[in-house]
Amino acid sequence: MKKVIDKFDFKGKIKSVKENKTGLINSTFIVSTCSFKYVLQKINTSIFKKPISLMENIELTADFLKVLGQASLELVKSNDGDSFIEYNSGYWRAFKYIDSTTYFKADSIFIVSESAKCLGNFHLHLNQFPIEKLNISIPNFHNTSLILNDFKVMLEVADNSVLTRCDSEIDYILRREDDCKIIQKLISQNKIPLRVCHNDPKISNFLFDNENNAICLIDLDTVMPGTVIFDIADAIRTSCVSESEEESDLNKVFFKFDYFEEFIKSYLNKNGDNLNKYELQNIVKSIEIIFLEQGIRFLSDYLSFNKYYEVTYPEQNLVRAKNQLHLASQIELNVLSLENILLKYIR
Repeated sequence: MKKVIDKFDFKGKIKSVKENKTGLINSTFIVSTCSFKYVLQKINTSIFKKPISLMENIELTADFLKVLGQASLELVKSNDGDSFIEYNSGYWRAFKYIDSTTYFKADSIFIVSESAKCLGNFHLHLNQFPIEKLNISIPNFHNTSLILNDFKVMLEVADNSVLTRCDSEIDYILRREDDCKIIQKLISQNKIPLRVCHNDPKISNFLFDNENNAICLIDLDTVMPGTVIFDIADAIRTSCVSESEEESDLNKVFFKFDYFEEFIKSYLNKNGDNLNKYELQNIVKSIEIIFLEQGIRFLSDYLSFNKYYEVTYPEQNLVRAKNQLHLASQIELNVLSLENILLKYIR
């Protein structure tokens, strides 16, 4: 670890290095010096297979936001002036530490509003960014149709001992093949444009100050061209629910309509004028699809014995999948009510 730390331009004598285990993908450490704190991360290259492209995207967009006077992550350069270092076949990067709070679920409607404003601001300003400069660091990241196809292939080779534990979830997913194609079809028809997106704006990827004002988005590994309605949907997926995706008691898990209304009102007030009619018409459907997609991801990982998402017990990804599919069904049953709420705030 010392050899990695010595390659970065950290200011002051190192006092401590502590691992932060809240993330599911990368290895994260908090480095404290006599004067400053930093976030040091080892990129998980089994998940992010194009780390150089990924880091180019982060550097370009973070610098762009900084020029516009917007809060964002600030990279700490290596002693050679690079945005990352390679060491023992691993890729490491560092950021200036931002004193802040994060949440795994939104405990107040104010937090929901602040996250919506923050995401709207992120999209609003990066709408000016030349999207052709961005790399596709993770191809087909939100291509739900392809994700479903991969899931169907997995079912052919999955172990029967795990398949039998999730028959109803598998059936639910396979009966929604047409839904999985909707957004991708609109993109291919050029009705929904590709824009600069975060692609993973879950509530835990927002930083808040001590008064719960949103500061900025973090975890920019997935910043690349995408559709903003999936960004909106993914933020809603984790902020407008009663419990986190870790809750196993589905009687406690429900979609919060008042939180949804606050999110939509706050987001559209920031960036609604930049969305076209196809984007606006498909926001509610995209919420259902993103719950479905995340359910497929969790169930796929469970069927492959938990290779992607970290787990603390063997059934955790099955619990997560059941949670997300339960919420997808709630959206499906309440589409008209949600669309009526949305229509109130479309100018």
